[in-house]
Amino acid sequence: MNRITYPEYQDHIRGLKTTSGSRKRFYADIRTMSYSKLHHHDYAELSFFVEGGGSEFINGIGHRLRPGTISFVLPHQIHIMHNDPLHPVRKYRCMFDMALLHLTMWNPEMSRLLFSIGKTLPSFLDLHGYQEERMKVTFEHLLHEYSMPDSPVREEMISLKLRETVLWYIRASAEASSVPTQSEREVKSKFWEMVQYVHTHCSDPLSLEELSRQFEYSVQHISRSFKEHTGKGFLEYLHELRIASASAMLIHTNMSITDVAVAAGFDSFRTFARVFRHVKGQTAREFRNSAGRLE
Repeated sequence: MNRITYPEYQDHIRGLKTTSGSRKRFYADIRTMSYSKLHHHDYAELSFFVEGGGSEFINGIGHRLRPGTISFVLPHQIHIMHNDPLHPVRKYRCMFDMALLHLTMWNPEMSRLLFSIGKTLPSFLDLHGYQEERMKVTFEHLLHEYSMPDSPVREEMISLKLRETVLWYIRASAEASSVPTQSEREVKSKFWEMVQYVHTHCSDPLSLEELSRQFEYSVQHISRSFKEHTGKGFLEYLHELRIASASAMLIHTNMSITDVAVAAGFDSFRTFARVFRHVKGQTAREFRNSAGRLE
């Protein structure tokens, strides 16, 4: 009997630690890699590839890697990477708690676009020319700040450079995808803190009542906010996040469909089966058989 493959949950990576005087985790390096196993984690990850070639899959969506490719993994998106034979990839890598972005300081429109990555915005971009050079310089700045643990206002500088990197990614991906914008008056920044919480805890039991306790808004207000700012109800938004995670597990693992449903956050297989068919237009088994194995 074949051993069952599960996506590995990584609650730490070598070097990922809190910044000085803070509980916010951050790590940056440049390294050569040939493979990363199927995994997910509760922090975000940015990778900028400068040498070699290969493939990376984020929530089951694949992309060819080349010098100039950048990928963005939001918390708990399942991903895997492997290089072409004899051509290991070299990449800048940055892993961080979303709290380092200080989303309440952003134009709320940027928060909306940030949480569209992997949905209406791509998880991958191929940068060229000025954009490629600009991204490389930005990552160098991040590495420089990270390398000075005793420097004054280090966390603030890391946060500043990190927000710059993320903003460059959002701008380039929004321009490439022609995503419509919303005026700042139409989006409230506090709402996107709730969305961040939902993304980070999407596989845990979640409800409008819990969000109401966490953020001190009424259930009715939160329900209206999801519909107003995402075009989807809270439960529909949560289900789509969970189905994206389940889809990646169906493609990349040989877990039973029942185990996939539980790992994705569904407490009822009947609900999982109904929602999966609604979102994907086919059953989980049909999806697995048609998609094949991509790893």
